[in-house]
Amino acid sequence: MTRSFSRTTRLAGLLVASVLLFACDGSTGPAGPAGQPGATGPSGPTGPSGPSGSGTAVPWDSVERIDVTIESVAVPAGGGAPTVTLRLTNDLGFGIRDLPVNTISFVIAQLSPPPAAGASSEWQAYTTNGRTNPPNVQASYESAAAGTFTDNGDGTYTYTFANDLTAYPAGPDFDAAKTHRIGVEIRTNRVIAENIPANNAPYDFVPAGGAPTFTRLIVNNATCNACHDNLELHGEARFDVEYCVTCHNPYSIDPDTANEPWGGSVDMKVMVHKIHFGANLSNGYSVIGYGGSLHDYSDIEFTQDVRNCTTCHQESDPTVPQASNWKDVQNRAACGTCHDSIDWDGSEGDADLLHWGALVFVDDDDCATCHGPDASVLDGDYRVEQVHAIPEAIAAEAFEYDVVSVANTAVGENPTVRIRVLNPTDPNYAADPGSTAYDINDPNGPFQVGSSRLRVDIAWNNDDFGNLDPNDDLARAPDSGAPFAPIAIDFKTGATNVGNNVFEKTADAADVIPSGISGSGTAFLEGRPQVDLGDGLESLAVAGDGLSFGITDAEPVDRRLVVNIDKCNDCHKNLSLHGDNRSGNTELCATCHNANATDINRRAGQCISEIDGLGTDDDEPIDLKVMVHRIHAGNIGLCGYGNRPHDYTDVVYPGRLNNCEGCHFEGTYYPVDPAAVLATSIDAGDDRSSLLDDVALSPNTAVCSSCHMSDLARNHMTQNGGDFNAGKDETGALISTGAETCQLCHGPGASADTAVMHGVGEFQFN
Repeated sequence: MTRSFSRTTRLAGLLVASVLLFACDGSTGPAGPAGQPGATGPSGPTGPSGPSGSGTAVPWDSVERIDVTIESVAVPAGGGAPTVTLRLTNDLGFGIRDLPVNTISFVIAQLSPPPAAGASSEWQAYTTNGRTNPPNVQASYESAAAGTFTDNGDGTYTYTFANDLTAYPAGPDFDAAKTHRIGVEIRTNRVIAENIPANNAPYDFVPAGGAPTFTRLIVNNATCNACHDNLELHGEARFDVEYCVTCHNPYSIDPDTANEPWGGSVDMKVMVHKIHFGANLSNGYSVIGYGGSLHDYSDIEFTQDVRNCTTCHQESDPTVPQASNWKDVQNRAACGTCHDSIDWDGSEGDADLLHWGALVFVDDDDCATCHGPDASVLDGDYRVEQVHAIPEAIAAEAFEYDVVSVANTAVGENPTVRIRVLNPTDPNYAADPGSTAYDINDPNGPFQVGSSRLRVDIAWNNDDFGNLDPNDDLARAPDSGAPFAPIAIDFKTGATNVGNNVFEKTADAADVIPSGISGSGTAFLEGRPQVDLGDGLESLAVAGDGLSFGITDAEPVDRRLVVNIDKCNDCHKNLSLHGDNRSGNTELCATCHNANATDINRRAGQCISEIDGLGTDDDEPIDLKVMVHRIHAGNIGLCGYGNRPHDYTDVVYPGRLNNCEGCHFEGTYYPVDPAAVLATSIDAGDDRSSLLDDVALSPNTAVCSSCHMSDLARNHMTQNGGDFNAGKDETGALISTGAETCQLCHGPGASADTAVMHGVGEFQFN
């Protein structure tokens, strides 16, 4: 209102002035000459100093994260003390001011080209922890309190290092023409209780000027975080692998383990390889960390075949220029991280420990002769990519399962299924996939030899697999190990080739779609071809295929998709279980691992005696949603095929357990309608074929209690309708005195939205 009034007043004033001018009598004379400028008046008194302006900068302790950008680095001629200029902003782009000097630290390192044949380039930090004995040098950081730290008040800061680069006692010889890297870490928990996430902002530069033409990047953050979600170490201050290598380089030693076979090395390639190969090492691997804490990785099991080098070293990623170093650069330091029992130079005096062929290496020059990318020795069979190849995985690429059709699926009918197995590696596959189909009846073929297997599993209802026969529960239960298993059709025998290697078979006469069943079902093709790869028959893991069919639905309705198999394979590469019979398809797993199934049929002597806490009478749910959560949380031991124990109580999930989207499709982790999902059996009762004496968990309670097992969490669930002692009717539906109300608070956009409470999708800096 004020601005509008003022503008109106100004307009009115102009109009009045115009009227007055036109109203004057007589003509206007010519303008006179301009007068001489007057003398300059005396200067007025100096006004009071205003407050320092902060522009739009906000206080550091008001932000939820800190984005760091290094804007420039200047190094005086001859290697003087560098000065770095950086900018701190929040998630809205506003500058961050007043950061305490004791919360920020810097690392600076120099990159040298490969020092010798077969070696790789090397970072070496100028900043160390003060140890000057070369075998025991540890790279470290320099606190901003050590040098000159200036807060410019607008979100920018400058820091001048405490020393000339030529004065750090354990640093490299300064070379202005080499690539250098500066990184930053911020630890606000030195001032407040909680650390505010801040990126490390690795910044490459050449002191002599110009853009760096030589750098080193072998693995990027994305490949690490495929398993680790947000790799954060050293008190949640170090996020970026490009920052990690400035300290974790060949010149950095853990002095407390320097006398161990690995020489105390915390070089990135040594440390990471040994950590992931821990349980398979001859000599183990441990590091003594901050405050004398022991970090022992000797029992670590990698979640896939360790020969899958490209899981981390992804050559297809153009942002990782040296990703192929794993096969192109051969040296004892890298190879010896896994092959840790080799006496390279013969110094141990044990001929059995020498490299194959009794070879002695005093340097890396000869490695490429056998292992290099151009090696021709023994037809190149010992090139790194050949030695690390996984024959079973390569052979499996030649198989693709396909459920062609499912017929006779009405109530009371025997389902008839048609399948084929295709060869995607056949040159004709792209133009005509059907022409590549295998003859599965070939007596010498991959589905007839040895212990090969090919089977179709028919499961129902797609709302939530339970495979119930309301008229005869017993039909699905005996000796299955997973009560209420699906109908099984064995295609290894009796399948008819109906043309073009499409094979048909009908379920046994007793296996009918039972009355009382409605909706849709799914037929899954699973099994394992066997091929001779040179050392006898080997089973191959081939991803299962499923096809939905209608029972009472006019058009089949697919089962809900909850878990993304691609995310499973980020860690597991090719998830395959049960002797490679069931691979690459979580929906296939759910046919048996359903809410009605426990491990009760597998509980006998050996199993219950080998897992702490397992009792003869207590069974565990094998419902997929419960079992998988509890496995990854280290909360379960199970009895499996052959009464074998499967103890997951020591499992340590490598990522953030609360990051639901590490496995789930977006939005599939919210509470469900408890009336639409079967209750989870936790006690099969005395009558294993019947659900009526089962003890069950209500659906949302079953999922949430898989991880949240405290008394407080249990009480919370109970108070909101959750049931830990529910019953089931003959259909598997929940019988409970309460009604879960989880969606009211934990649904999308609710006051305690699951995604918000779990921190799903929270931005991190890696």
